[in-house]
Amino acid sequence: MNFGDILSQWERNPQNRRFQDKDRLQDDEAALREAPSIKQMRPQAHLDLHQKTQDDAREALEQFVSACVRRRLRKVLIIHGKGNHPGSEAVLAKLVQEYIRTDPRLGASGHPDARGGGSGATWVAVKPPA
Repeated sequence: MNFGDILSQWERNPQNRRFQDKDRLQDDEAALREAPSIKQMRPQAHLDLHQKTQDDAREALEQFVSACVRRRLRKVLIIHGKGNHPGSEAVLAKLVQEYIRTDPRLGASGHPDARGGGSGATWVAVKPPA
C-alpha cells in the first residue's frame, strides 16, 4: 500500500472529519469521491500570495475563488509560501487553509509534489455552482 492509498483511506474515514455541518459533510464526501481524479489534474489557474499582507491575501483569495467559480474551473493552485523566514511562521498558509475550510465553494485540497510547490502551495477543488 503506497502513501496515496493510505491517505485516501484516511480521508474516507468519517472519524477523521474536522467539521460537523451536515450539508458541508455531504459536499465533502462527494468531493472526496472525486478526489482521485482531482489529484491527478493539473491546476487550471493559480494565485500567488507571496509578499501580500493577510488582509490583501484574503481579498485576493475572495476575488480569485469567485472568478474560478464563474469560469467553472475544477482545480486551482494557491501559492502561499512556506513561511521559512527567521522568526516567522507560515501565516499565509494558515490563512489559506482556514479560507478553504470555511468557504462552501471549495472542496478537497492538498499540497502538490515538490516540483509543484510542495508545502508552499495548496491545490483545491472548486465546486460547481449550485
